[in-house]
Amino acid sequence: MTIFTILGLRLLGISGITGSILFIIGDLLYSHIPGSKDNPTVRMSKLPEARLLAAGTLGLIGCWFYTLASLHLYIAFRPAGDIFAFILSVAFAAIMVCFGISHTAYFAIAAGAQAAVRLGSGAESGGRLGKAFFQRLVTITYIPVVIANLMMLYGIVAGRSLYPRWAVVFLPIIIFLIKTPVTRLLKGHLQELVTDSYDNLIVFVFFVLSTLVLWNGIVS
Repeated sequence: MTIFTILGLRLLGISGITGSILFIIGDLLYSHIPGSKDNPTVRMSKLPEARLLAAGTLGLIGCWFYTLASLHLYIAFRPAGDIFAFILSVAFAAIMVCFGISHTAYFAIAAGAQAAVRLGSGAESGGRLGKAFFQRLVTITYIPVVIANLMMLYGIVAGRSLYPRWAVVFLPIIIFLIKTPVTRLLKGHLQELVTDSYDNLIVFVFFVLSTLVLWNGIVS
């Protein structure tokens, strides 16, 4: 493994970390109000327009870093073959693009909710169409999510990647499945922060651990 490959793993991993931080900030700007018991739609109806615009914009910028970071996986899974690594990185890049589009589309819920409140209607009714669109995008995203995670699971368990086999425990799908126990263990404001940004926190944890594990490019 050359120094350029190792450097690529490091820089591309850092790109994923950077993108996830931008998305997490965007998630919290969208609807995080400490101590609020309202649902996200109602919360967004009360927020300043500048804050919501900033939240949506971070989805575009973060998506650039996320998509670039898909090459981190291409390098990590090259031991499984170039075609396997290419398909996996494309599937992962598709997920990252979906994250960017969905995050930006979330703005429609806020815009609809605020417009409805100004007209004397309820925030929920105003955000209904935006929420339906967002949920449709999320559903479509499950397709590349399943493909990428199954390929990653196979590659790691079969020993056909740069990861040690124990790294399977920090696959994004694994972290997603333990959301309920994780959030129940946390209390107070920390629980609120994690709950409001969990989907991108998953990506943050994955890229932090992946970058650390592959920092020296050690083959399992």
